[in-house]
Amino acid sequence: MERILSEIDGFPRAWLYFPAPPGAPLVVVLTGTGGTAAWLDRETGWSKLASQEGFALAIPEATPPDRTAPPSFLTNPPRWNDGSPSHSDSPLPDDISFLSAVIAGAAGRGADPHRVFVTGFSNGAGMAFRFAAERADRVSAIAPVAGYCWVHEPKPARPVPTLYTVGTGDLLLPFRGGEVQLPWTNRLVRRPPVTDTLERWATALGCSPVPIVQREGTVRVDRYPGPVLFDAVTVEGLGHHWPGGRAQLNPRMAGPPSDAVNATEMIWAFFKQHL
Repeated sequence: MERILSEIDGFPRAWLYFPAPPGAPLVVVLTGTGGTAAWLDRETGWSKLASQEGFALAIPEATPPDRTAPPSFLTNPPRWNDGSPSHSDSPLPDDISFLSAVIAGAAGRGADPHRVFVTGFSNGAGMAFRFAAERADRVSAIAPVAGYCWVHEPKPARPVPTLYTVGTGDLLLPFRGGEVQLPWTNRLVRRPPVTDTLERWATALGCSPVPIVQREGTVRVDRYPGPVLFDAVTVEGLGHHWPGGRAQLNPRMAGPPSDAVNATEMIWAFFKQHL
């Protein structure tokens, strides 16, 4: 593992890099609000899978509102500029340029810049959507987990294969929408239904906004027919956790965990279809 610094807008930005043999595909994994790269790797097990499967892995760090103070989950939470409403007085970071720099830096260390895959959790899922909407030429497929697409009218330059995963017991991202109390501000906010994101992204990809059920049960799979593969996986009862992960978030805040599916393995299997 290597910790690398990139300067964006005059500020140092950090990312963890797990190398692989030259020419290996690259997976970029994005943290949720308040998370760190090390926390996310412990939660998801991506570096362990990367060493087993032989792909390169980059886990970038988001930016806290106060860049002069240490990051803190509750009081100074790192967060991606995913296009969602911002309540910070600080200038929003240029995360599109940062992720582009991460991909270029990984390519300079031997990763294949033409086989780049992006996944993320929560706010990191929103950033995966935004990056695909604005830099579709740089990414082969995306796999957002438990997050919204906040881009109002996404217009990716080409359809990007997508695997989306969410749980029905998510307290921070209610499946049918509703009010949520954010742990970082204790503010009540109204969240849209998950279907708003799925239908808008399907339309952006040129897919039908009406899905076809592929599988029912505890792990449901809906497919949005179109020019590229777009599947939505819904895990019954899963809260705001990485599916099959270590469930490090407090269930009172996030809802219950579930190991009905291992999202890390499932997402890599999806990415391998697009190598």
